[in-house]
Amino acid sequence: MATSASRVQPQGSEKHLAGQTIYTGSNSSRHSPQQPHRRKGFLGTMDRHQIDGPLIAILAVLGTYALFPNSFAKKFLFFQEYNPISNTYEKSWEDLYFLVFWITTFTFLRAAVMTYILVPLARRLGATSERSVLRFAEQGWICIYYSCSWVLGLYCLQLTPTWNNWFVWFHTDQFFDSYPLTALPVITKYYYWLQFSFWIQQMFVMCIEAPRKDFLAMISHHLVTVMLITFSLTLNVTTFGTAVFVSMDLADIVLSLGKCFKYIEMPDSICDPIFACFMFIWIYTRHFLYGYIIYAWILHGGEYYSRLTHYVVTGLLLVLQSLMFFWLWSIFRIVYKMFSSKGGVVDDRSEDEEEQVTTPAPVRLDSKHSS
Repeated sequence: MATSASRVQPQGSEKHLAGQTIYTGSNSSRHSPQQPHRRKGFLGTMDRHQIDGPLIAILAVLGTYALFPNSFAKKFLFFQEYNPISNTYEKSWEDLYFLVFWITTFTFLRAAVMTYILVPLARRLGATSERSVLRFAEQGWICIYYSCSWVLGLYCLQLTPTWNNWFVWFHTDQFFDSYPLTALPVITKYYYWLQFSFWIQQMFVMCIEAPRKDFLAMISHHLVTVMLITFSLTLNVTTFGTAVFVSMDLADIVLSLGKCFKYIEMPDSICDPIFACFMFIWIYTRHFLYGYIIYAWILHGGEYYSRLTHYVVTGLLLVLQSLMFFWLWSIFRIVYKMFSSKGGVVDDRSEDEEEQVTTPAPVRLDSKHSS
């Protein structure tokens, strides 16, 4: 990350983060290039109330369930179509209540973890600008979530006949084992719908974060992912979806960890090897393994679905792969710049903000200005 010690953030700048307003210094400059990124209207209101709004809804559901265990609130917390003989959950339209609850919960968790854990941690670890603090918190949350989801997804995948070995993770001829898979093991059911909730919630995050240069590619990626999750549930091929989740999540863990180190200005001797590891994992999981999944769908999907359905899903899978190649090109550009300038890894897809360094200043979270 290119920085200049001679450029200092004007005093009195403020930044909204997860329902709180962060203030530094005393006076503000109206034309400062470090002005915070803010949304207006409905999205702006949602942005400012990412903690208190969802928390009220969560407590209302939990409180109602605690007082009336058999009430309507139960549908938001648990799946309903349980088969005790097979220890599985069947599909039901009432699963959508669980989806809504966890979209709300992820909004709260992300905002609370960023505000009360990751922002103070970034300052303690030496982040020198408000932008670096915010980006550290965003990437820290991503690292935490994907670490949990990848481990849980890998466990769910190993419960199926699809799992092969640690070199080629999937038996392609087993993706349609027990088709149609309408009943899912308990842990797989919760895992899959938690992932669904997270990706829908990420669409909201994309709308409130400062836009990066590849915003269109990112929003396209999220839309295609949500569509593929919806199709996998509708078409009863959640084993495919689990394989895609597992093949995609690992690279995000390493990338977000490397970015966190960059934002707290760890030396290039640490950040560059992490980036090299990320590049290898990206190519292996998102092109080799994910390509293997696409191959399995093209080879076997036409045996179970109409030609139109088969073509539509194939098209979405290929669109996702094309986006992966777009970012692979960005990765190669970063590597080229790293070797040509000998300046370490720099993410050239960051948002169009002028990079600045702030002098250490007392920071307070003032909730009175968060509304």
